[in-house]
Amino acid sequence: MRSTELRGVAFAVALALLALPALAQDAAPKAAPEKGMSGGCEAFKWPLDKERAAFDAAALEKAASGAARGPLKEQAFALALVPAKDVAFTVQPAKKKNDGFVGLVAFAAPEKPGVYQVTLSGEGWIDLVQEGKTLDASDHSGAKNCPGLRKSVRFMLGAAPVALQISNAVADTIKVGIRPVE
Repeated sequence: MRSTELRGVAFAVALALLALPALAQDAAPKAAPEKGMSGGCEAFKWPLDKERAAFDAAALEKAASGAARGPLKEQAFALALVPAKDVAFTVQPAKKKNDGFVGLVAFAAPEKPGVYQVTLSGEGWIDLVQEGKTLDASDHSGAKNCPGLRKSVRFMLGAAPVALQISNAVADTIKVGIRPVE
């Protein structure tokens, strides 16, 4: 073999070796489906059985955009959203594109500060605002093929009032579940 051919073979072998870690990640075994979850719901990082049960309940409370709901605590409700063009946010959503529907809900300070998760039944962007600032998510999880559940985002909350901002929703109603992380 000539040295040019030898370099070509060495280059091909090096590329193949570099690709192995990526292939190994794709081949990693999937986590076992959560109990009671199906249709893509196993993609969530944490169990959402409580949210699913609350969202499926016939007596799910309803709330309108602009509602004040008392202290932030474990709860679920169907939020009526409004067209994005009809709302001026106090703090702009972290996701700049704001098409579709939006909703705002005010809460008094959490009963107990700590990590809370906000779960949505459908497409939408979640922002929590405390003391005039959008909070960074501490973790998030989602599944596009899970009937009735779309995403769940976790936030560290302090002892101050909280504003929930939903934006970029595709429907005029969305189910919202909020609870402290156990």
